[in-house]
Amino acid sequence: MIKKYLLLITLLLGLSNAHAEAPRISLLTCGPTDEYVFYLYGHTALRVQYGDTDLVYNYGYFSLEQKNFLINFMIGKPMYSLGVTTFQDFLWEYSAQGREVVEQELALTDEEATLLSDKLNWNALPENRDYQYNFYFDNCATRPRDMIEEAVGGLRYDFPLDQLPTFREAIRGKSHTAIWYTLGADICLGWKSDRQMSLRDAGFLPELLAQEMDTARRVDTGELLVTKKTTWVPQTRVINNPVEKCHFPLIVFLLIGLYLYLLKWGKWDKARVVSEKVLYALLAIGGVTVWFLALFSEHPHTWPNANMLFLHPFWLWLVFTHGRKNCHSSNKWLYFCNFVAIALYLLSSTFQRLPIDLPVLALVVAWNQIDRWRACRNKARTDE
Repeated sequence: MIKKYLLLITLLLGLSNAHAEAPRISLLTCGPTDEYVFYLYGHTALRVQYGDTDLVYNYGYFSLEQKNFLINFMIGKPMYSLGVTTFQDFLWEYSAQGREVVEQELALTDEEATLLSDKLNWNALPENRDYQYNFYFDNCATRPRDMIEEAVGGLRYDFPLDQLPTFREAIRGKSHTAIWYTLGADICLGWKSDRQMSLRDAGFLPELLAQEMDTARRVDTGELLVTKKTTWVPQTRVINNPVEKCHFPLIVFLLIGLYLYLLKWGKWDKARVVSEKVLYALLAIGGVTVWFLALFSEHPHTWPNANMLFLHPFWLWLVFTHGRKNCHSSNKWLYFCNFVAIALYLLSSTFQRLPIDLPVLALVVAWNQIDRWRACRNKARTDE
């Protein structure tokens, strides 16, 4: 607590003395770690030096204890904050995590540096520090970039556009070591994530933003903005890659298919019905999540989403009615509709990249649904 008060006093002194000495400002880019999934994307911050003061301004602060944080996160309206720490504390934290810290010093005029420093100090005040976070368009990397561009009156980037990936490729490239997280993110992202990013879009990833800044030139003079690059902390944390030789979701989905086939072949009807209900429940949970994100949240690129054809809340009906002795006509047609929906889902790969391995599960479920539809139809004929 005392440390926070001292930092606030330093900020206030910085506001009053900002014009006495023009600050030096740098962009800091931090490497990833797999300790938490949100660390996989790296991080960006701004370093401001003037006199004996050396501070880092970080737009990546959030608190799970914040009122309604989890609810706001689910609906796409999480509140993040600008936090301030000393440069030494910042380096110590990332060094302890084994994460690289690279500094790009910016060639700003005294007036531009003072303007940017003043705005950061104002933004760091308790009444101004919170903002509504958006993963793609308003995050810890885009905010520093926008403030730099505003201070210098615009930048021109010479970054090659043909090297820019799609949004989905960028996410997969950063999170592929977290197998199930990557699958979940892939499921929730709709077809808008399959368009190639613009330079503006690519700035949401700290690594791509740093590469763009290496090519950034001032609009007024054409001079490079970055004058010096320094690696303060090397990347020592090795991110394990368990998917180099196998896809665990693929194995799981194939085992589910084999298990259901063996239950049918062995005529273990009760075990088969229970197992199918568990599968339908999982599909329903996934469906509720995907449909909620697509229809009601403000998360970017979740609508439209072809995965809604396979994962939907209507699986819940089968959880409660599947396996009854009297096979309802509604069940028979739901089995058939599910089969058709899955067929359309697989065809949707022409305009949306489907999650890796999930089509295998879709094929398993499609076989199950058409098999159950035939059983219902045959039972109805027998009863006649």
